[in-house]
Amino acid sequence: MTQKAETLLWARIKAKVPPHWNTTRIENRFGGGVPDVHVCAEGVPFWMELKVTKTNAINISPHQIAWNHAYCQAGGVSFFLIHPLLSHGLYLFDGIKGRELAKSGLRGISLEPGSGVVPLWSGESESGLLVGALEIARSRVGSGSVGSGSGSKPSLAPASWPGPGV
Repeated sequence: MTQKAETLLWARIKAKVPPHWNTTRIENRFGGGVPDVHVCAEGVPFWMELKVTKTNAINISPHQIAWNHAYCQAGGVSFFLIHPLLSHGLYLFDGIKGRELAKSGLRGISLEPGSGVVPLWSGESESGLLVGALEIARSRVGSGSVGSGSGSKPSLAPASWPGPGV
């Protein structure tokens, strides 16, 4: 899908962002996998990769899959926001699910746990999306939880700073 469609999606969402949230749209056309939008809301940071599609396919690059997976594994919160143009629906997925989304596309989306890739949030309201993303991110920041439903919590001991020049 074109950069223009994702820019239009961001404009829709940005119009509903509360004024006290800090959002930064990243315009990186050179790869690297860094998501499209960084948000810091009420002290909770998270990233969103915006994807718009006219078909069942979701175009997620290997760099985007790798970046989101590594970021989530390190304890960060990132999401894939998918908007199929043939509907008003918005689907928010865990950033660690990039490989599954790229492989199965919209056909792999399931609203029932246990089959397919289950969105963390779905609906038609940009405001509802933002509230949902914040609630999910808030529940994960500092919890050590990696991935939705993974059942595993990595040991995230605080790193000690070795001092300057080390």
